[in-house]
Amino acid sequence: MKILTCIFVVAASLAAQDAAKTTTQPAAKDTKKTTKPPAVNAIPKDAVETSPGFYRWTDKDGKVWTYRRTPFGVTRWPEQQGMYDKQNSQDSDTTAVAEGDSIRFERSTPFGKRTWVRKKTELNETERAIWAAQQQKNSTAGHVAEKE
Repeated sequence: MKILTCIFVVAASLAAQDAAKTTTQPAAKDTKKTTKPPAVNAIPKDAVETSPGFYRWTDKDGKVWTYRRTPFGVTRWPEQQGMYDKQNSQDSDTTAVAEGDSIRFERSTPFGKRTWVRKKTELNETERAIWAAQQQKNSTAGHVAEKE
């Protein structure tokens, strides 16, 4: 019985100390105003697809944004300088082969070969650039072979 009494006294004193702490300390005010960026519900209609699933859009202030549709909704972030330099180096590693009215693209990645097919009428900017570079490369290779 003495043990239960001791436990009860200790619990009551701890509860009293907690109550005293909460009443004597003023609530801390958050001096920083946290503003979340506005929720993005859709990709703007005039956005340009730069690579499969990625879109680039310039707002009225001239700021460039990158959009991506994910399983959790649309995300956006400001474009970083040099972002497309890395992409352009990847474009040089991509091959394109015509297959009727479509083009088959292949790129080696750390996870294996990535292949996708697009109709010639549905190519985005990046794919058009890859296709043009591939055609130029093929025509240059043909001229070199003819000279020999």
